[in-house]
Amino acid sequence: MKSTSLSPRAVRVRHVPLISPAFLVFLGAALCAPLVMTTGFQMRLVSLIGIYAILGMGFNVLYGYCGQVSMGHQGFFGIAAYAYALFQTKAGFSVIAAVPASLVVCALVALLIGIPLLRLRSHYLAMASLCFGLVISGVANRWIDVTGGSAGILIPPLAIGDEPLSRLQLYYLIVASATVVLILQNAIVSGHLGRSLQAIRDDERAAAALGVNVPVQKLRTFVFSAVLAGIAGIGFAVVNQQVSPSMAEFPTLVSMLTIAVVGGLATRYGPIFGAIVVVITPQFLADFGDLQTLAYGVCLLLFLIFIPNGLSGLVVSLSAWLRGQDSSGRSGQQLSDGVTKENGAGQ
Repeated sequence: MKSTSLSPRAVRVRHVPLISPAFLVFLGAALCAPLVMTTGFQMRLVSLIGIYAILGMGFNVLYGYCGQVSMGHQGFFGIAAYAYALFQTKAGFSVIAAVPASLVVCALVALLIGIPLLRLRSHYLAMASLCFGLVISGVANRWIDVTGGSAGILIPPLAIGDEPLSRLQLYYLIVASATVVLILQNAIVSGHLGRSLQAIRDDERAAAALGVNVPVQKLRTFVFSAVLAGIAGIGFAVVNQQVSPSMAEFPTLVSMLTIAVVGGLATRYGPIFGAIVVVITPQFLADFGDLQTLAYGVCLLLFLIFIPNGLSGLVVSLSAWLRGQDSSGRSGQQLSDGVTKENGAGQ
C-alpha cells in the first residue's frame, strides 16, 4: 500500500547536525524576507508563516515522531491566547509576566487532560481530543463575561517601554521564537528522547520492553506539543492584537493538518514547508471567490495523490535524483532535513 504524508512510519531519522545547511538556508531566507516585502499585509503574512511553523512543529513531534494523534491542539492554541489577553487586560500583567504565565496555564491544562486522554490510542484518542477542542471553542463563544463572546478581546500592541514594536521588529521576534523552537525540535528528535518517541510510535509494547517509560514519555510529549501550540497562539494574538473564538475552532485544526500533509510528517523542516503553503496558497486562490474553499480542497487532494510524502519527501527524491541515485532516500546529506526512507517503507 502506498504511504501518505499522514503515515509517520514511512520515514526514519538519521543523525544529522542541529545546525545543518538546510537550517541556515531557512534562517537566511527568513532574515532576508523583509527586504522584498513592500506592504504591511505582506509582513503580516510572513509573520503568520513563522507562527504556523511553530504550531506545526508541535504537532510534528507529537504525531510524526511519537505517533499520538491529537485533534484538539487548536484548543491549546486558543487557551494560551486567551490567557495572555486576560492576564494583560484583567490582571494587569506585563508582557514579560503574561507570556510565561499563559504557557504555564496551557501546560497545566495539557497535563490534566493528557493523563486520561493518553490512555486511548489511534482514532479513540483523535476523537477524544477533538471533543476537548470543541469544548474550548464552546466556552470561548459562550462565556461572554470572561472571553467577550464572538467579539473576543482586544489586546494592546507589544511594546518595549512605551514604544510599540513595529511590524518589522515583531516579525524578527517571531523568527527568533521559531528558530529556538526549531533547534529544540531538532535536539529532541536527534537524541535519546527522539529514539524513544519513535519506538513508542512503532510499537508501544516493544518500547516498554526496551525500558522506555511509555506513559511518562507520551505525557511529556503531549504537554510539550501543547506548549508549542500555546506559543503559536500567543504569537497569533499579538500579530492580530485580538483574540477570538475562531482561534480555537475547526479552521485552525484544518490548517495544522494541512501543514502535516503538505510538509511531511516526521521531518525536521516539513512544518516550515507546510506553513508557507498554508499561508500563501489562499492568497493565490482569492480570485476564485465563493469557490475558494473548493479550489483549496482540490489542490490538497491532488497534492496527496501526486506528492504523498509531502514537500520534504519531494526534496529528498529530487536530491537523490540529482545525485544520480535511486529515490529510496539513501543518499547522503539531504537539503530538507536528513530524513531518509528505508527500502520498502512506502510499500
